[in-house]
Amino acid sequence: MKFIVMFLEAHQPRRLNNFRYQDIGTGKDYFWDEKNRDIIQRISKNSYLPTLTLLADYKVPITLSFSGILLEQLWKYEPSVPELLKEYLRNSGELAIESYYHSLSSIWNPDRFLNEIRKDMEMKQNIYNREFKTFRNTEMIYNDNIDKIVNNLNVKNILTEGTDSLIWKFNPNFIYKTPHGHNLFLRNYRLSDDISFRFSTREWNEYPLFSEKYLSWLSNSPGDVINLFMDFETFGEHQRKETGIFEFLEALITKAKDYNLKFTTVNEAAELLYPQREISIQDYISWADIPRDLSAWLGNELQRDLFEMLKALSGCIPDNIYNYLLTSDHLYYVSLGTTPDITVHTYFNPYGSPYDAYINFRNILEDLRQKYCNKN
Repeated sequence: MKFIVMFLEAHQPRRLNNFRYQDIGTGKDYFWDEKNRDIIQRISKNSYLPTLTLLADYKVPITLSFSGILLEQLWKYEPSVPELLKEYLRNSGELAIESYYHSLSSIWNPDRFLNEIRKDMEMKQNIYNREFKTFRNTEMIYNDNIDKIVNNLNVKNILTEGTDSLIWKFNPNFIYKTPHGHNLFLRNYRLSDDISFRFSTREWNEYPLFSEKYLSWLSNSPGDVINLFMDFETFGEHQRKETGIFEFLEALITKAKDYNLKFTTVNEAAELLYPQREISIQDYISWADIPRDLSAWLGNELQRDLFEMLKALSGCIPDNIYNYLLTSDHLYYVSLGTTPDITVHTYFNPYGSPYDAYINFRNILEDLRQKYCNKN
């Protein structure tokens, strides 16, 4: 029996308002909450509610994570989603923890990073009444230093990307150990992206992707586990209902046993299987863009300028504003990545272009600097 370890990550930022240079000093709101509400309600209808309903109906055990910043907005704009999530987790599944604000704090401020994770745990305790065993950092960002920081928490499992530099030596279909003794799960990005990116792509030579074909790929892939990690919004938002994505997911759930496959959570797999060997990862990796490093957020001078300004303003802007500015999406929108990465960035960017996103964010930071920090 081989295990399908499916992990779905749900996240939406608190998007920043359109903020012109002329708006500096006028008291204009920093956050675009009307748009945030509309997006939360749309994605809840298209993705979160129907997917959670399907998972709950079949009691299929998978691992989920909702960023703290998303849960905040869901409780405010669409509370039926966290209520349904609670119902699903009461009978099946696992809830992972992460950085509350979906930030890059792990790469520059360990204390802030740990505080975010603890805040995330606190937020989720009224949804999940079991001990948290699995951690997933923002966008799967990971290296040995993050392993060391996370060692301050009582978690057993860490999820990250199975990059090309790793999988030529380490089959992602096995569990490994980190230097600090955590179980390390590597995403099988090819099989994951067959669903999340290629499922409805008519130019793909495997289109259309039927459940029988996909399950045969999983069954014939050597190893103990198939780590299918993807955005929750894959189901119903990125891949719309009309593509047949929900019928595909339902068929995977109901037909897996016919292929000697079984769905399980991350922690259940860790308890049933032995790690192969230890992996040390020195450089930062992530699941974003083709390079699968930090370049999706810090790959150009505009992004690095915003990041340094953000760090410099730490401590003088009130936390109830500053923490939301740390969300990595604000830097992601400023990426100047090449095709096909830029296509994905453009899809998510609410500001029209990376340059507009940069100017918008910088104007907000300048307004805050003048209002709260050193005015010189």
